[in-house]
Amino acid sequence: MRFLTKAGLVLAVVLASIAFAPAIKADPIVIQTGGFSLSGLGNDGSGLAGFDVLIGSAASSSRNFSGTGSFVALLNPLTFKTDFTGPGSGGLHTFNFSQDLTINGVTKTLNMVGQISIGHLVDTVHILPSTPLSFNFNTFSVIVNVLPTSIDGIGTGEFGGFLKAEFTVTNANNPVPEPATLSLLGLGLAGIAAKLRKRRKTRALQEQSAAGKSI
Repeated sequence: MRFLTKAGLVLAVVLASIAFAPAIKADPIVIQTGGFSLSGLGNDGSGLAGFDVLIGSAASSSRNFSGTGSFVALLNPLTFKTDFTGPGSGGLHTFNFSQDLTINGVTKTLNMVGQISIGHLVDTVHILPSTPLSFNFNTFSVIVNVLPTSIDGIGTGEFGGFLKAEFTVTNANNPVPEPATLSLLGLGLAGIAAKLRKRRKTRALQEQSAAGKSI
C-alpha cells in the first residue's frame, strides 16, 4: 500500500509540473519601433506645404510570454495633422511607408500600406494590414501582423491614435501540454486508486476469513 501511495504522489507531482511548467519558464519579448514621419499626404501641390502629416512616434514595450499563443502590443502612438491640401486633392490616395521593428535585438523592416481620404470637412487616414513579418529565435518564433487603424481629422488640427500589431508566439522548448497527455496521467492516477481500493477490500476479506476459522 505504501508503494502505491508513493507512486500516486509521484504521478501527481509530475502532472502538476507539466501543467505549470510553461508559466514558470517564460520568454521575455522586448519590442522596439523606429517610428516614421509622412508629409504631403494627398496634397495636390497647391495647398499648404507639408500637409496632411502622419507621424508614428518610436516606442518600446516588453512582455513575458509562455508557451504558444498571441497578444496585441503597441507599435506607435500616432499624430495626424490636417490643413488645406489644395482644391484638386479630394478623393482617395494610397501611399507606402516603412519603419524598423526590433524584437530582442533583431531588427527587420516592416513595410506598410496606407490610404488617405480627402474630403471637404473631414480627412481620414487609414493604415492597412501588411505582409506578416517573422522572427526566429533559439527557443521561440514570433509572427507580427499589423492591425488596421483609422484616424479622422475634422477641419484643421492635430488628431491622435495608435498603431498596434498582433504578435503570435510559438515556443519550441516549453510547449503547452497536450490534453491527451494530461488525460493519460489522470487515468494512471485513477488506476492506482482503484488498485489500492481492491487491495484493501481483499485484505479485509482475508482478515474476516481468518477470524472465522479461529472461532
